[in-house]
Amino acid sequence: MDISKVDYWATSGTSMMHRASVASKLLATASVIASVVVSRDLAGLAALYALILITVRAAGLPVVKVVLISLFPSLFAVLFAVSYASTGWVMPAVIILKALTAASSMVLLISTTPYTEVAGSLGRILPRVVADGMFMTYRSFFIMLEMLDHFIDALRLRGGFRPGRMFANAGNMGAGIGMLFIRSYDKSQRLYDVMSVRGYSGMLAPPVRFKGFGMVDMPYLAATGSFLLMLSAAAYKGVAAGFYPVAVLAFYLVFMEAARAWKI
Repeated sequence: MDISKVDYWATSGTSMMHRASVASKLLATASVIASVVVSRDLAGLAALYALILITVRAAGLPVVKVVLISLFPSLFAVLFAVSYASTGWVMPAVIILKALTAASSMVLLISTTPYTEVAGSLGRILPRVVADGMFMTYRSFFIMLEMLDHFIDALRLRGGFRPGRMFANAGNMGAGIGMLFIRSYDKSQRLYDVMSVRGYSGMLAPPVRFKGFGMVDMPYLAATGSFLLMLSAAAYKGVAAGFYPVAVLAFYLVFMEAARAWKI
């Protein structure tokens, strides 16, 4: 899976989700994560996950690829879910669904919002040096990915990977990763020196200004906010959310499919 595709999706899309404000998408993502935290309702969480997938489709993103990317962090939840296997299948399913829903909402956010805008928005509430560090870490990540890809190709061409020589292959890979770490440290020092020479004074880019909410902001924000209210109320009362999440999901599906068909 080419993770750099995420950056391309965020900058090239023209859907309603891409045109929505960063603030509305951050609030909606926070609502999804809060819903995941407070709820243990399997049906409600499944409806919330379906809402994320509907939004992914409406944004014109490849649903299968987004799901595959979100599976990587969700794999860690499987180990935790196994510890609850003795209680039945419901609790492990809830744990995995919580991780999958939260990861999918984050993938949706970064797939419809350029990272520069995310970092700029967070710069309004975080120290500028932290926001700048987040931005540079994101950009450096893709540089490191390219270096790792070139290293693996070179290792294969020079016979570093051979069938049946597990320990030798592991040693070669370990030495390569160590060299990659050293080169990464050297590149970070060079980057700091270049930025200092060019006048970096603690602000890489000005923070993004809040422009208010428009019509394109409301569908996803209202839907995730409704789920947060419903699942929170159900968790507080100790009951299932019932039919209400399904009703909101059905209305949201019809609206988003219509918006997608009419290219709103």
